[in-house]
Amino acid sequence: MRRLSIGLATLVVAHAPATIGSDASTIRQVAVAGQAAPGGGSFEHFSIEWLPVVAPVNDRGQVAFFATLLRSAASEGIFLASGSSITKIAVDGDRAPGGGTLSGFGKHPIPALNAHGSVAFAAAVAGGTTVEGIFLSSRGRLRSVAVAGGPAPGIASGTFAVLDAPALNDRDYVAFLASVRRGREQVEAIYLRAGRALTKVVAQGDPAPAGGTFAGFGPPALNGQGTVAFAAVVEGRAAPGGVFVADTSGVRMLVGAGDESPLGGIYAKFSERIALNDAGMVAFTAVLKGARVAQAVMLVEADRVRVVSALDEPAPEGGTFSHFGPWPSLGRAGAVGFTASVDRAAVGVAAFVVDRGRASRAVALGDALPAGGRLTSFGLYPAISLSPGGAVTFTSAPTATGEGVEGLFVIAPAPR
Repeated sequence: MRRLSIGLATLVVAHAPATIGSDASTIRQVAVAGQAAPGGGSFEHFSIEWLPVVAPVNDRGQVAFFATLLRSAASEGIFLASGSSITKIAVDGDRAPGGGTLSGFGKHPIPALNAHGSVAFAAAVAGGTTVEGIFLSSRGRLRSVAVAGGPAPGIASGTFAVLDAPALNDRDYVAFLASVRRGREQVEAIYLRAGRALTKVVAQGDPAPAGGTFAGFGPPALNGQGTVAFAAVVEGRAAPGGVFVADTSGVRMLVGAGDESPLGGIYAKFSERIALNDAGMVAFTAVLKGARVAQAVMLVEADRVRVVSALDEPAPEGGTFSHFGPWPSLGRAGAVGFTASVDRAAVGVAAFVVDRGRASRAVALGDALPAGGRLTSFGLYPAISLSPGGAVTFTSAPTATGEGVEGLFVIAPAPR
C-alpha cells in the first residue's frame, strides 16, 4: 500500500538537553521494558523504530498498545492495560479467527480502542486461508473484520490484498485502509464495517468533491455517528489533496491544497493522519505556503477552520514552537494534543494540549518518570494519544547512548 504523499515531515529529536523537574506523581506507568508480560516473558519495546506509534487511551484509563517481547514463546503482540492490570489481546502464535495463527503485528503496530475496552488491530496470519486481516477483540471474543483474499464490496471483481490502520468507535464499527486487487491492478480504498455490513467508503478513481479523482488515502478516523474523516491525494484539474469527511450524505472536502489559510497564504500539505471526534470536529497539521508561518495545527468546527497553534508562537513555559509532530490528537470537547519542538527554551521537545484556547504542557524532556529517572527521549517520532476526556499517553525511549527508560505512560486529564 502506498504511503500518502501529502504527509508532513516528522519531528526528530533525540534527547533532553535540560532537567525540568515536574512531579512524577501526575504520570502513571502503564508498562516498561523488562516488566513481566501476560503469558510469560517480558516487555521489550513499545514502538517500531521507523514508524510513529501511539497507544490509544479511553476515559476509563484503559490503554491499548503494541509491544515486542523477550524470553517468551511469542515475539510481539497487542495488549490492554486497565489500571495496574495488563491483559493479552493477541500475540503471534495465537489462533486466528477462520484458521491459521496470528504471525505478526509489527507492520501495523497501532491498535484502536473504544470506550468499552474493545480493541481493533491488523495482523499477519500464517497457515490459514488468508495472509493478514483486521480483527476486533470485543467482550472476550476475537473476530475478523476483513481478511486478505476476501471480497471487496463496491469494487467489481475486487478482493482485499493489504489491510491496515483500523479506526474504532463505541458501536464497534471499524473503518480501515485497504489495497484491493482487481485483475492485474491494485486500488486503494477505505472501508467501513458496521455490524454485519461491510461497505466501501471511497476508493482510488472515485470522483473527488472539488473535481478530479481520488488517488491515495491516509488512515481513516471514525466517530460515533459512523462519519469517516481522512486526508487524501487527488489527481486531475483540481486541488491536489485535502481533508475530507464521508457520511450518509456522501463525501465532502473540508479544506484543500491551494485553499487560503487563516494565517494567510495557502495550504500546501496535510498530515497523513487526522483526528475526528463525535461532535464532528477535525484536527490536522498543515504545511503552509506564502503564509506568515510555515506550519500550524488546525481545527475544523462547523466547517470553520481555526488555528490551534502555529510556528513561532509562544509555547507554554517559555520559548516558541519550531516544529510540530507527525499528527495531532483530539478530545471530546475540542481539546487538541500534539508534540512539538521548542526553540529558545530549556526543553527541546514536549507534548502539549490546547483546550478552549489555553495551551498547557503535558510532558517534556527532562520530566520525572514514575519508573525512576527522567524522560530523556520520546523516540525518533514523538507522538501522543489523547482520550475523549483529555488523558494523554506517550512513550519514552533511551537515548542513542543508552540513557533513560523505555516505557509507556499515561497522564490523567487536568481537572476542569
